[in-house]
Parts: sequence; structure tokens; C-alpha cells
Amino acid sequence: MKQKRWGKILELCESKNVVNVKDLINYLNVSEATIRRDLQNMEDNDLIVRFHGGAKLNEKSNLEKSMSLKTLLNIEEKNYISSYAASLIKDGDIVFLDAGSTTYNLIDHIKAKDITIVTTGIPHLSKLSQKEIRTFVVSGFVKSSTVAVTGKETVNQISKMVFDISFIGTNGIHAQAGFTTPEEYEGEVKSMVIEKSKESYILADSSKFNKLCFVKFANLEDAKVITDKKIDSFDYTLIDCIFVGENEIIK
Repeated sequence: MKQKRWGKILELCESKNVVNVKDLINYLNVSEATIRRDLQNMEDNDLIVRFHGGAKLNEKSNLEKSMSLKTLLNIEEKNYISSYAASLIKDGDIVFLDAGSTTYNLIDHIKAKDITIVTTGIPHLSKLSQKEIRTFVVSGFVKSSTVAVTGKETVNQISKMVFDISFIGTNGIHAQAGFTTPEEYEGEVKSMVIEKSKESYILADSSKFNKLCFVKFANLEDAKVITDKKIDSFDYTLIDCIFVGENEIIK
């Protein structure tokens, strides 16, 4: 329950820029004491900044969301996406699993046997180990905010690999800019993975559409997208998209 409340608070902070305690009490249907305790704990974790009567997102974490923050946002949507994505993995596949909260969640849904996973996600290793999945983690520098392995060495290693299927995160999907990410080497890693994969899937909830970041790593036609739902302001004829909402799967 606490994780869902925190996620809803963060989503409101994103959509409204600032939120006040009274609105949160009504929206979440909990006591003022619970809201104030949540806000204090969230500030202690550098997710928000409190002010008298309310809160806003921590501007530093909002420049590039930390892994801890990402895991609290759009939880239900990510669960639909990751569950469907995991169903695409076949027995014996060699799989690339990008760093990020949706790919992290995907691990819980894997049922395929005798697979090998290559990943750049350091938090992923514990889950993969618990499921006794054969795992290779690439080398490189660890980015503190996203806990992702990145760098020139990471790109070089991936250039020598091949994957049956890959699951890649993105910070933005834009009609003109394509798929984008904030960091250059992370972009190069994603580009190389797509080049080395028989099938590539971008995992992105609907909040990522019409967003763009500094580094383009692929054109819209370079990979399929798995998302939760359509938004009115994006032209989906530009993209190969699979929608996996609560009650349906639409290809």
C-alpha cells in the first residue's frame, strides 16, 4: 500500500508540479498523519521536496529519474507491459535486458526455460540469481542515478554479441526525434543492442510518448513498442505498437 501511495503522489507531482496535503488526503483517502509521514519519508529518500502545506518533485532527481523513483511510477502500466514482454521469450533464447524499472519487473514474469540473459541493470542481478537464470552482466562504469552499466567498454562488448530478443527502455518517444535517452553512451548501448538483435522491443508506458531527450538512439521503425494505451496526441501510424492494457492486447 505504501509503495502505491508514493507512486500516486509522485505522479501527481509530475502532472501538477506541486501538490498540497489537503488534496492528497482527498485523493488517496487516508489520514493527514499518513500523508505527512509519507511526505517526510519520501523527502528523506530524495524523491520530493516538502514545503509548508505541500510538496513538489526533487528537481535534481527529476533531471534523470533514479531507479528508486522509477519503480514507484506507473506501477500498473509497467506490470501489463512487462508481463506481456516476458511471454515473448522462448525456451533457449539469448535475451538482452536493458537497465530500468520495467525490465526489472519483467524478470518476475519469465517462464521460459534454459535462457541466457545479458543485462546492463545492476539491480536485475539479484532477481535473476534468485530465479537461477544464466546471466551475463556487461562491464563498464555504473551510472549512480539509474544503477546501469554504461561506457565505451560496454558498447564494445555488446558489439561482439547476438541476441534472439531484446527489451530496451527509453526516456522518450517522439514523432520526429524517434527514441531518445539523456546520456550518450547509454544511447550507443541501446543502438548496438538493436543492431545485434533478431527482434527488438521498446518497453514504454504511455507517459513516454511525445517526450524527447538529448540523445537519439533509434528511429521509430527500428523496434516494436510495447505500451499500455494510446494517447490522443500521438500518431500511431508512425510506429509498430502493441497495446497491453488491463483488458486487451491490441497489435
